[in-house]
Amino acid sequence: MAAWYVTTLATWVLSASWGGWLAGSDAAQTDATRAFGALAAAGTVTLATAALVAWWMSRPYRALFQATQRLREGDAAPALDEQALVQEIREVNAGFNRMAAELARAEQDRAVMLAGLSHDLRTPLARLRLEAELSVKEPQALAHMAADIGQLDAIIGKFTDYARPDVPKLQAVDLRQQVEAACRRFDGDSRLHIVMALPSDLVVRADPIDLDRVLVNLLENAARYARARDGGPAELTVSAHPEPREVALLLRDKGPGVPDAQLGLLTQPFFRGNAARSEPSGAGLGLAIVERAVKRMRGALTLRNLPGQGLEACIRLPRANADT
Repeated sequence: MAAWYVTTLATWVLSASWGGWLAGSDAAQTDATRAFGALAAAGTVTLATAALVAWWMSRPYRALFQATQRLREGDAAPALDEQALVQEIREVNAGFNRMAAELARAEQDRAVMLAGLSHDLRTPLARLRLEAELSVKEPQALAHMAADIGQLDAIIGKFTDYARPDVPKLQAVDLRQQVEAACRRFDGDSRLHIVMALPSDLVVRADPIDLDRVLVNLLENAARYARARDGGPAELTVSAHPEPREVALLLRDKGPGVPDAQLGLLTQPFFRGNAARSEPSGAGLGLAIVERAVKRMRGALTLRNLPGQGLEACIRLPRANADT
C-alpha cells in the first residue's frame, strides 16, 4: 500500500512538471528534470519495497519447502511456526507438524516390531539347529538341515535390513579400507575371485554400517549369479574413479548379465531376474537393500550390462572433502 502511494505521488508530480515544461519556460524545464529524478527515486523505493514484501511473504513457504526436503531425505523435520500471522499458513504448518510427528511415531513402531519379529523368528531357529546337531547322526543330513536353517536366518536378516528405519550416521569413510574389510569376508570363498584397483586416498561421506551392508550384498550377488559357465569362480573387478564432488565405485563381473528390459526391475523388492542369475535360496531383496542404503547416504546406484558379457554396478557417493 505504501508503495502504491509513493508511485501515485511521483506520477502526479511528473504530470504537473511535464505540463509546465510544455509551456516553454526554463523554470518549468528545471522542474521537469527534478520530477524525473523524483520519479526515479520513487521507482527505486517501489522496487525495494516490493522485493522486501515478497521476501517477507515467501519466508513461510521456504521454511515449509526446506522441512519437506529434510523429511523426504529421512531426517527429522524441524517444527514449523504455528503462530504465523496468516491463518492459512498457521493451518498448513500445524498440519505438517502433525504429519511429521505421525511419521516419526510410525517409524519408531516399525523398528520395535522388526526387533521383536527378528527375535521371535530366530529363537526357534536356534533351537532347531541345536536339536539337529544333537539328534541327527548322519553328517550329510545334518549338513542339509543346517544349510536350510542358515538360509532361513539369512532371509530374516534380509527382511530386517530392507525395512530398517534408522537414520544413517554420515561421516568421513576411507573407501579403500571399507572395501577391503568387506572383501575379507569372502577370503577362502571358492565362488568368488576379486581383483581390486582402488586408490588409497579416497574419502567419502557415508554411514560405515550401511556401506558395509551395500558392499557385502553386491559381493554376495556376484558370488551367486556371476559364476563362470564352466562352474569356475565369479571374476569381479572393484575400482573407483574420483570426481570433483563425488566418487564412482565400480563393481564389474564377467557373468551372463541380464536382459536390458530387466535392468530397471532388479532393484525392486522380491523381483528375480532370468534363470541364469536367479536361484531359489535368495529372498529377492539384495539389490533393493543396496539401492535403499545408497539413497540414504545421499548417493546413487546404477546398473548396466557391459559390452560382451557381465554386469556393472556403479555406486556414486559424495566426497567427504568436497566443497559444500
